Amino acid sequence: MCPSPPPDPNAWHDHPWQPSAEGPRDPKRPKRLKHPWITAVLVILGLLLGLGGLGTLLDDDQQRTSGTTAPTQTSTSQPSDQPRSDSPADATKPPAEPPDRPAATPTTQPKPPSTAPAGGVVLRIIDGDTLEVRGDGRILPKDTVARVRLLEIDTPERGACFADSATARTTTLLPPGSRIRAERDVELTDRYDRYLLYVWNVQGTFVNESLVRSGHAEAVLYPPNDKYWTKITNAEDHAQQTGAGLWTTCPEQPETSSTPPTSPDSPAPDTPARPDLPDGPPAGVPDMDCSDLPGPVWVGPDDPHRLDRDGDGIGCDAN
Repeated sequence: MCPSPPPDPNAWHDHPWQPSAEGPRDPKRPKRLKHPWITAVLVILGLLLGLGGLGTLLDDDQQRTSGTTAPTQTSTSQPSDQPRSDSPADATKPPAEPPDRPAATPTTQPKPPSTAPAGGVVLRIIDGDTLEVRGDGRILPKDTVARVRLLEIDTPERGACFADSATARTTTLLPPGSRIRAERDVELTDRYDRYLLYVWNVQGTFVNESLVRSGHAEAVLYPPNDKYWTKITNAEDHAQQTGAGLWTTCPEQPETSSTPPTSPDSPAPDTPARPDLPDGPPAGVPDMDCSDLPGPVWVGPDDPHRLDRDGDGIGCDAN
């Protein structure tokens, strides 16, 4: 077998390539572009136009974002139900506290003055016109047990007619543990350190006047404390006219000075010797009760505070 001759390098000049009628020999081979540099220029122009349009869109979006976030920042000082912005600046900025609500306000501001009326809390009822009260620091000393004497009235002494009823009535009006409203007059205390007061209960009842009106006490004036004297004497007139309380229940006791005089010829009656007792309270001071005295006292025939129940000159025998 003879070797084939080498190909002629100049053969393509004599026989240029022409597409066959049957089509390209290799259907997978792409067609060559006649002007590739024109294609490259078009691609570059397309990229430049695309980048320019993208920059314009970004600028418009940034302007819209800045236009919508500005009102949100200015409205943070007022309550709003709208959600907060998710931008990094808002996320890193701490919430500002309102300037008119500092954290130390509840502890640094002084407490406003109390508008509650002066008074205290009832601890114990001693008798119809005397009680013990824990003060609130205005009229009565704060957290101190003070003995209070109701002004311009006098209830029966312990053991006397209607005394128990008077004490029970005062307990009903001023039950232990309840608060009172108190008013003072010219003189706040007497020589026995009792506080001389007008008292109202939590229902607003004027206790001094109520006890007189219901016939549980009499009206008694000890100047200069006379602020409600007219009102209390009117209550006593009403009690006497209606026969309320002691005005009907208790018989009137005879005066000790109404004993018949002795004739000059008759022998002088035996004058009972004065027992070894301290003198009772003198007249002219605020009314005294047996509960204010440590024991029996000598009152004599005068008995200005009506401490002697049986007329023997000795007051507060039951003490």
